[in-house]
Amino acid sequence: MSGLLHTPLFGLLLTLASYRVALLIYGKVNNLPLFHPFIVAAIPVIVVLPLAGVSYSEYRQQTEVLSFLLGPATVALAWPLYRQLHTVRSVWKPVIATTVIGAALAAGISVGLAWWLGAPEQVVGSLAPKSITTPIAVEVAKSTDGLVSLTAGAVAITGIVGALLGGLIFRLLRVHDDRIRGFALGLVAHAIGTARAFEYGEKAGAFASLALGLTGLLTALALPWLWPWVSQWLFAGG
Repeated sequence: MSGLLHTPLFGLLLTLASYRVALLIYGKVNNLPLFHPFIVAAIPVIVVLPLAGVSYSEYRQQTEVLSFLLGPATVALAWPLYRQLHTVRSVWKPVIATTVIGAALAAGISVGLAWWLGAPEQVVGSLAPKSITTPIAVEVAKSTDGLVSLTAGAVAITGIVGALLGGLIFRLLRVHDDRIRGFALGLVAHAIGTARAFEYGEKAGAFASLALGLTGLLTALALPWLWPWVSQWLFAGG
């Protein structure tokens, strides 16, 4: 039995079973954001790994296939986007403008706050790509000399917070347009926000997918190019 704990089968079964139970709980509480499957599924994993004597690095190796599938899953979001292509074409100018402004703010605010609070350069570089989906963020973090594990954690926290607070913010601001709700969730909260957007409907999910892809693309192209100048300006006297 102990030998099974250190095989990929253990990590995969633990992850899939935890997520399945989390989905059941999410349905039972009428999709209450506080019980989002991403949050609930993490709890048994966090509890079981230390009890089983499995380190986080070993667990990551056990679940590499799931990490790999994040890429194809992100690409598969193109299908609902294609189905809403006629709607996207009618608002392409606001979409482009919002993407540029939103991506710049998402990276700029995290970098500015981390630097202002005294975080070292490596930590700041790790937090810069926090608002894009994990497969892209991890690669961007390498170009900013960031810590991949810290980036992955920051991405997860960003997505969770976005999924939790998105609905509340929309109600406070009286935002009812699925295009706006979806795009905002995809831009700020990447894949987790996109999953939340699909609960509003296919149109919201399609616009969230569009925001996720455009924000990831723009950040992946711009941040590695801009980072040497940004880091030099922020840490020149360090």
